[in-house]
Amino acid sequence: MPPFKNPKYIQISLYVFLTSISIILFALLCMNLEQVRQALDTVVGVVAPFIYGFIIAYLVNPIMMRIEKYVLRFPESSRIGRKIKRPISVTLGMIVFLLLLAIVVGLILPQVADSFKDLQSKITDYVTAAQNMADSFVREFPLFNGQYETLSEFLDVNEISADIKSIINNFSNLLATAADYVISYGKQFVIEVTNALIGFIAAVYFLLAKERLISKAKKAAAAFLSRRHYVNLINLLRFTNRTVGGFIYGKIIDSIIIGCLTFILMSIFRMPFVLLISVIVGITNIIPYFGPFIGAIPSAFIVFIADPGMTVWFALMIFLIQQLDGNVIGPKILGDSTGMTSLAVLVSITVAGGFFGFAGMILGVPAAAVLCVLFRQKTDSILRKKNASTNSADYFTNLPARDFDAEPIFIRKDEPMPDSYDLPPSNE
Repeated sequence: MPPFKNPKYIQISLYVFLTSISIILFALLCMNLEQVRQALDTVVGVVAPFIYGFIIAYLVNPIMMRIEKYVLRFPESSRIGRKIKRPISVTLGMIVFLLLLAIVVGLILPQVADSFKDLQSKITDYVTAAQNMADSFVREFPLFNGQYETLSEFLDVNEISADIKSIINNFSNLLATAADYVISYGKQFVIEVTNALIGFIAAVYFLLAKERLISKAKKAAAAFLSRRHYVNLINLLRFTNRTVGGFIYGKIIDSIIIGCLTFILMSIFRMPFVLLISVIVGITNIIPYFGPFIGAIPSAFIVFIADPGMTVWFALMIFLIQQLDGNVIGPKILGDSTGMTSLAVLVSITVAGGFFGFAGMILGVPAAAVLCVLFRQKTDSILRKKNASTNSADYFTNLPARDFDAEPIFIRKDEPMPDSYDLPPSNE
């Protein structure tokens, strides 16, 4: 039979062709990363309103479903009830969402902006006070015996190339640069607000037609996938929704509680810039594990500039709040929603944050949790086929040592496999 009529050769040729095309496309991708990034930015810019719409609909959906379940309890036989339930629940859900957004935008953000402006305007006074305190310390320090009048004199005499005043002044310039940077990107802010408004309208349509859109997506999947692949895809999406959704909603509630608790305690102890720091701590707390440290460091620096004596008490307060969150509040709200080790969390936050910024630091953990579960299930499935144990504890035992000077590292195919090298047997 001629090769071009042999199905086996045709299949091999197809695999070779597809592999070659994949290699060529990958090489082109690596050689034109900047153009690819610009193309992706263009695509993301075009579909940005729908991305906003999906995010808003995803956040509003739990509110809408609870309104339908607990508030709009129409009889099952009521045709009018079935027709008006969804529009009313979508309207009420959006109203609740907008009220929460209005509280943040209308009440918190202006005060945060005022606090930032106040910090920037008073930075000179803080610099002067810090410099005077440092000069007084140098004059009164017993080991110096009054040899130096100012900190600058001490640094100059000892040839130390540092100046606290210039360092703090540089921080002031950094604040001014950051403010100019924000203002210079006002156009981009307007674009994002416009996309968000369009996304809000798209979210309403998504929620109104949620079941119909999902059914059409399932229909398309069923048409192009086998029955097993279709069921596996649905199960994967349900698991992903449960993991990611539960993590996001839980983290939002947890961060709101931590922000409010920080606000209350800072108000009781009369610490400076209460609202600004509470917002920073609350927002950064959304980032798993490392968020509290990311928020605490700049917050502690702000407190130090305003009132150095409060810095230690602020650090102690943040430490106690995070202990309370890590051992009581967080577990009650989130439970063990990720099931990941600290190392896996660190890797997922670092990698996802490097590629996708702040959003990646938040979503990287639940996304990695889904991938870890899939990998673990695949590994366990392969081990079961080998009649080997799926319990990780059975693999702590080291394999017997091999004399690498007399024997090769790898066991040859014709060399018998020692019994002690076998996988731990399954107890199932």
